[in-house]
Amino acid sequence: MHSACQNPFLMPTFGDHCIRISMTSNRISTFKKPSEATLFLENWNRQVEALNGFTYERISIPTSFGNTRIWAANPHLTEAPTIVFFPGARTCGLFWDMDNALKPFRESYRYYIVEVNGQPSLSDGQNPGVKTNDYGRWATEILDGLAIKKTTIAGASLGGLICLKLCLESPERVKKAILVNPAGIQPFSTSIRNLYYNLLPMIFPTPANLNKFLDKAIFCPPHQTVSPVYRELISNYLLYALLNHQFRGDYPAPLKKEELRRLTSDIYLILGEKDPLFPPGETIRLAEENILTLQGSQIIPNTGHGIETSKRAHDLIWKMVSKPAGHSY
Repeated sequence: MHSACQNPFLMPTFGDHCIRISMTSNRISTFKKPSEATLFLENWNRQVEALNGFTYERISIPTSFGNTRIWAANPHLTEAPTIVFFPGARTCGLFWDMDNALKPFRESYRYYIVEVNGQPSLSDGQNPGVKTNDYGRWATEILDGLAIKKTTIAGASLGGLICLKLCLESPERVKKAILVNPAGIQPFSTSIRNLYYNLLPMIFPTPANLNKFLDKAIFCPPHQTVSPVYRELISNYLLYALLNHQFRGDYPAPLKKEELRRLTSDIYLILGEKDPLFPPGETIRLAEENILTLQGSQIIPNTGHGIETSKRAHDLIWKMVSKPAGHSY
C-alpha cells in the first residue's frame, strides 16, 4: 500500500518464542473506538469466510510489537509445503482471499495470512519502523511463533517490502519470495494522476470518491475486478478505515541499493501493467540492476495495484510455489 501521501489501500492494494525488544521507538496506530472497531473487523472477516465457505483457524502470536493475528489454513498438515502471505498497507489479511482466491492452495498447502501490526486490522497497533529492519525482525518472530523453519513468502505492496526485510534479516528462513506490485524497490509514484486518485478519498471520504479510487488505481475494470459482493466488502472496509483508523507509523520507502544487492533469497516479481502506485517498468529496471537473485518478472496486462485480487496473479503464484527453488519462470 508512501512518503507524504497517506493512501488507504496501499496493497494496493507464521516453537518456543523469544520476544526481542525493538531498538526503535514505534508510534502506535489506533482506532477512534477500539471496541467498535474490533466488532466491525471480526464481523467483516466472518462475512468473507461465509462467502468463501471456509473458516480459518485464529492464531495470536506475541511479538516485540504486540500481538499479531494470523489466519491459518491446514496448520495440522505439518509436512505440507508452507506459504506465508503478507497484505498491503491500509488493508487486512483476507484481502488475499477475495472471490475465494486461495481455495486452490487449501487442497495441498499449509498457509498463513498475517495481519500487519499498526495497520487497520486485528493485530496490535505498534508500528515497525520502515527505515530500520524492524519489519524483518517482526516477521522472523512470526515464523518463530508458528514454528516454521523455512517457507515460501508472498507479499503485496507493503507486504512485498516486508518480504524483502525478512529476506535481509533471516535469509535462511526463506525458500523463495514472491513480490506482487511491491513497495520497497521504487518510491511511491508522484504522478499527478496517481496522487489525485489516492488523495481524493482521503480528503473527501465518500463512497463515490472511494469507488473512483478503486476503479482508477486498484482495479482495472472490466479486465480486473472482483464480484459485486466482494467489491462491497472492500468498499465498506476501506471507508471504515478511512473514517476511523488513525495511522501513526512510517509509510513504505524503497530499500537502499546496497540492501537490495545483499539479498540472497530467490526473488520473483508479479506486476500489474496498470499499477499507478509503483509502475512496473521502473520496478523491473531497479530489480534487474540491484537484485542479484531475481528469478524473473511477469507483467499481467490490464491489472491495477490491487493485484492480490487477480486470478491471473494467483495462477502465477501457484506455478511459482510449485517450482523448485532456484528455477526461473
